[in-house]
Amino acid sequence: MTEHPIMLEDPPVRLRALTTGSGTPVIHVNGLSVPAMGFAPLIAQLPGHRHVLLDLPGHSLAPPYRWQGRPVRDLAVRVLTGALDALGLQHAAFVGSSLGGLFTLWAAIDAPARISRAAIIGTPATALPTIRGTASMAALASPVRGPLVQWSMRLPSPRALARAALAEAIGTNAAHGMTNDLLDLHRLPLRLPGQAASYRALLRRLMHGRAARRENILTDTELAGIAAPLHFIWGEQDVFCSPRQGRPSVAKIPQAQLAVVPGGHNPWLEDAAGCATPVRSLLTGAPKT
Repeated sequence: MTEHPIMLEDPPVRLRALTTGSGTPVIHVNGLSVPAMGFAPLIAQLPGHRHVLLDLPGHSLAPPYRWQGRPVRDLAVRVLTGALDALGLQHAAFVGSSLGGLFTLWAAIDAPARISRAAIIGTPATALPTIRGTASMAALASPVRGPLVQWSMRLPSPRALARAALAEAIGTNAAHGMTNDLLDLHRLPLRLPGQAASYRALLRRLMHGRAARRENILTDTELAGIAAPLHFIWGEQDVFCSPRQGRPSVAKIPQAQLAVVPGGHNPWLEDAAGCATPVRSLLTGAPKT
């Protein structure tokens, strides 16, 4: 695996790209406060592709970014299209998890020529009206409790505490099944200067309390206008939005399929091979015309 930064001028940010494999390119976009390297168990099941794992600005070892100044949707689309430009790609297949799924859906609507097809794994952050955040997210986004929670994220803490915090979002089996190395990739970057503040700033732009901000929810018209083939891969125990709740929205997208798999919000951490099956089906499908 090779690592290199991607520098953008608009917005003026730096992403971190990790590349492995050879073949047709697939761009992986991380979830909120989650490292792109967390996709490793999944991409190990998807040979025959050049996998590019993006750490979005303010995530993992990509420098902090507060996501201010313009609508977060505009910033998100420009980050993804700018990354494609930097990689020399006119378009590519995407795999987006949670926040990465939201960013990918926004790009599929606002820059449709750049997204050839996409796998959306887990609830795509605030894209759907049925999303419900966790209590920890509400606390961090709170104007009263949030600054204290943000400050505490920089303090040393035992792995057991990090596993318990992750379990609230991704499920107990996934959190306790992680290796220590993978757990550290999730928890330690938040101790770097500016990263916890970046996390909180973005969360506050996406959510109000435990609900998605209205401007970040996709309308029925937008869903119906997505032309790219999409595969939604949804864990049965996703705490943010169940497959049953999400199915009506997915049904509004002309070329969308929904695969329900065992697990929670990041189902590949519990069954990488099973989660990879629908992703592989998408990636090997007929090219977009």
